[in-house]
Amino acid sequence: MAERAPAGRWPQIFTRRTGDPARARGRGGMLLQKCRYPAPFNPMKTLLPVNQKTLLRDWRVLCDDIGERRAGSIAERRAAEFVARRWAEMGLTSVAIEEFPCTSLVSARSRVQAWSGGRWRAVEAQTLVGAPGTPLGRTVEAEIVWLEMPENRAVLKRGALRGKIAVLFGPLPTRVEHHRQLVAAQPSAVIHVDERLPFPWAKSDGVYPAWVKRHGMPPTVTVPYTEAWQWRQAGVRQLRVGVSLVQRTALSQNVIAELPGTSPQLPALVLSAHHDTQCDNPGADDNASGVVGLLALARSLAAVPRRRTIRFISFGCEEQLSVGSAAYVAAHRTAMRGVGLVVNFDSVASPLGHLELWRVGPAALGTVAERWLTRAGVGVRASAEVSPFFDTFPFNRAGVPSLCFYRPNFSGGRWQHHSRHDTLANVSVDELARLVTAVAPLVRDLANRVTWPFARAFPAEQRRVVRRLGVELFER
Repeated sequence: MAERAPAGRWPQIFTRRTGDPARARGRGGMLLQKCRYPAPFNPMKTLLPVNQKTLLRDWRVLCDDIGERRAGSIAERRAAEFVARRWAEMGLTSVAIEEFPCTSLVSARSRVQAWSGGRWRAVEAQTLVGAPGTPLGRTVEAEIVWLEMPENRAVLKRGALRGKIAVLFGPLPTRVEHHRQLVAAQPSAVIHVDERLPFPWAKSDGVYPAWVKRHGMPPTVTVPYTEAWQWRQAGVRQLRVGVSLVQRTALSQNVIAELPGTSPQLPALVLSAHHDTQCDNPGADDNASGVVGLLALARSLAAVPRRRTIRFISFGCEEQLSVGSAAYVAAHRTAMRGVGLVVNFDSVASPLGHLELWRVGPAALGTVAERWLTRAGVGVRASAEVSPFFDTFPFNRAGVPSLCFYRPNFSGGRWQHHSRHDTLANVSVDELARLVTAVAPLVRDLANRVTWPFARAFPAEQRRVVRRLGVELFER
């Protein structure tokens, strides 16, 4: 069971529906939280050290006690409430849970069989969240068409795949025109084989909600890379695919808390992560590691006075293309000028890997961050590429610069990505503690500066990419 707060012990945590800030209701058994004025300003006050036992305790609550935290589920809400209680316990102010609508996969059953060696052989498969099932959940039997993408997208003529099952090797379409072509080709089903993950298990994943809503999508599942390899070697020509699922509109949650600054007129510093997971895994690295790191940073910084407010946000429904982050930005659009920088943590605890720092904003921002990390003995692979797959992207669309920490462990990203192997056995407490210890002085320095040694404006090329990706993926 997840830890429960005794009645009357914690300050009240407000739950409000996104877009209606006046509507708030308290969670039962909690007392009213009072905003405290910050302690007398002393920017050199020592940061609290990172306690690895506390890191592991919080990790176990998220991954062992709560487990899989798919968007819109009871487990995701339990995770949000756990994070809120932790921040309230630390004395953070303005602790709130903001609700917003999302697509929630309630249940799913995917069945894939290949005709090989004179018999039908079952294969592991995972449903993509947001994709439809087969008609009435029935099994479709059809001939294979192999699509090595994106180089073979010329095959995707209107109706060209009607009555066929497309086995798509490579990325699912990342351009909206390619997605429309795939839908227009009318395959009976699509089987996705992720070229980044050459392993004998199927990954879980989601789809781009805006594309599905506007253009539709064929029934789509994933299968293991090794299975598709064997199909091709054996000359498999016939497949059966059946997908029965229940999806509904549910509520996900963003959790917000603050360490208020002595100069609230200065733009705030936002630290963020996401607490939801894909299906069928506890998300120890993706992204309990980021949430546990966020909790540790709050503990370390809580006793340190600061000029700027530090806002902590744990987003829900990131795994469906940052739905929670986008909902937060939309609900607080007029307040975005009051956010100076977002620092995000996503999948940061692989025992072996390369710590990456993704920057959207001026080069001087990256220089400042890398200088502080170097002082702590932490090197990074720096990137100025704009990625729409981090929770920073909706902020970037609103003109807010960002830093994002990410730790891949092989050329395809993370070998345990969105799979049952993303467990506590495959993360490192030492690596997470090292990162938090390195980032805390950077945050303290930025929170105590009246002016920052970098501009808010993005380089022109980054602005163009943010605009293009925003229109393509969110279609608005």
